[in-house]
Amino acid sequence: MSPTAHEPTAGIYLLSDHLDAVLAMGEDLLTQSAQLAEPTQHLTVTRLARQNRDLAEFLRDVRTLELAMTVRLLQARKRADELRRGEHRLRPLIALFAAGTAALEEAAAELGDTTEHDFETGDVASAFLRSRGLIARDAAGLQGLTLLQVGEDYLVAGRIRLGTLLDLVATFLDTLDLMFDLYSDQHRAHHAGKAERWSPFASDSTT
Repeated sequence: MSPTAHEPTAGIYLLSDHLDAVLAMGEDLLTQSAQLAEPTQHLTVTRLARQNRDLAEFLRDVRTLELAMTVRLLQARKRADELRRGEHRLRPLIALFAAGTAALEEAAAELGDTTEHDFETGDVASAFLRSRGLIARDAAGLQGLTLLQVGEDYLVAGRIRLGTLLDLVATFLDTLDLMFDLYSDQHRAHHAGKAERWSPFASDSTT
């Protein structure tokens, strides 16, 4: 442990686990893409069916990762708020994190109401793509596009830029590591014995 580090509490570990999971899912989101037919390409029934299948898989995977990421962020907000009362040194950073993720509290109910069959119509799929910044706000559909690609400008839950969110989370996690030496061999071994198998929807065991 570094001379300036302090012994982390269970709450610190829970918070860091959520933040680490968010970063992992954010990186996964950035790998998501769907190839579309060239505007001049003749679409056969087979090619159209394949494109529709690829698009459906893209929407499903992006939607699942976004929902899992939002769940983890909401849990991180809860843990950070609890730590704010006792960890005075973290208060400015917790306030920054809370402000930067506040919009997700409003979005949680909307995300929970959306189910897989919501994308059965093209209008709903296009609305999702527009709300996430994957196509232009005034775009009628996918005409003229050859690729759908999640990038740093993707709007998580239609509200927060993905790149900005990941920078915020990474800064918070790096600060926790600097203060508590979370990734030292000693702490890794201690925490590994208590940690359950990672899941994108994993929840805290404490209240």
